Amino acid sequence: MITIEHIDQLLIDWKHKVNLVSQNLIDLQDLPTYQQLAGVPGVSKTHLTGVTATQVTPALEAINDLFQQFDLLIKPIDRANDLRKQVSRFLGSEKALQDIENLLTGASIQLSVVQTPFAHRDLLTAAETTTTIAPAQLLSRMMQTFQAARDVVLAVDAAWLTLDSTLIDAETEIRSLQQSADLIDQSCLKELVQVHHTIAALHDRIQQDPLGVRAEFEQTLQPAIIRARNAVQQGVQQQAQVRERIAIAHTLLNQLEALHQQNLAAFAESQEKVVDHSLLQDPIASEHLSALKQWLTRLEAKLTEGLVSPVLIGLENWMTQTRESLASEKRAYSANVKPLESRRELRGRLDALKAKALARGRSEDATLVELAAQAKQLLYTPPTPLDAAIALVSQYEKRLNSH
Repeated sequence: MITIEHIDQLLIDWKHKVNLVSQNLIDLQDLPTYQQLAGVPGVSKTHLTGVTATQVTPALEAINDLFQQFDLLIKPIDRANDLRKQVSRFLGSEKALQDIENLLTGASIQLSVVQTPFAHRDLLTAAETTTTIAPAQLLSRMMQTFQAARDVVLAVDAAWLTLDSTLIDAETEIRSLQQSADLIDQSCLKELVQVHHTIAALHDRIQQDPLGVRAEFEQTLQPAIIRARNAVQQGVQQQAQVRERIAIAHTLLNQLEALHQQNLAAFAESQEKVVDHSLLQDPIASEHLSALKQWLTRLEAKLTEGLVSPVLIGLENWMTQTRESLASEKRAYSANVKPLESRRELRGRLDALKAKALARGRSEDATLVELAAQAKQLLYTPPTPLDAAIALVSQYEKRLNSH
């Protein structure tokens, strides 16, 4: 059974919905952007082109349809309110309440009347067909239409509001990127120049086709700017990497030069102070060291020309060869300094044995004195025959320890 309370609640709900629909439609019409798009008294209609015209034209038609549909929506609700005023709260007519409910929940809105051509009728086909719909169904359609049309208007509004500054920011970034032209390849630089020219033309299209301008910027121009930005960032990182590698290269070169000087001295001293030269190793050639210096200088010159990637590859090759030279020079230095270390070690060993002989009271032992004199003569008079010196010191130690 339908109650008056149920009907009253339906009417309250529909009154609230109708008020909201009315307010939102009015707010949409009051938007400055809508007024520019649609043209209203006091505001000239903007001539649209391209993507914007394609999207805005049906959106404006849809908004006009919304107002017509709103008129259709409120008719059954107004009739329902009129009927409700005729029903007493205490003596309510069930038929009247049913009629009100049918208006509010049934297919009470006539959308269209379609004529059926005679050629398409059969014996039971009517000459015209009427399409009806319930208020709730019509409201649902209106909500979808409103959202789609509103989104188009707001998209234009956002584009008009931000595109100028977006394009100006893009032009500023392009000029900045062009100042770093040495960090990006020529194809990327040419693309930036083309993007800059295109943006200049886009400024003139913002008013008539803001959506088209935004689409072109986001889909074509912005990716090109991002590619150039990434290329510059990569170039900066590579330059920092190259500078770091060059600093390491100079450190390696300094180490090699210092070791080379030590090795030259050790080689010369061993040749002078030791008889046996068979285990000595030649230092690296001075020409090889000069070639490494010149190679590094050429790489630094190429870096000033912006040839970052080739310099990185060249540096890796340079460092490989320099490290090999450094390892070779270390081995040669070790071989060349070893005879000198052996000579010094024998001197120290002889002094220690003589001190031991003194402590034992055998410093006057004629044999020990003779052996010490012979060993000292060999160890302190260059060039020293190390094998003979080793033999004499060993004999001294054996003689000292034999008693």
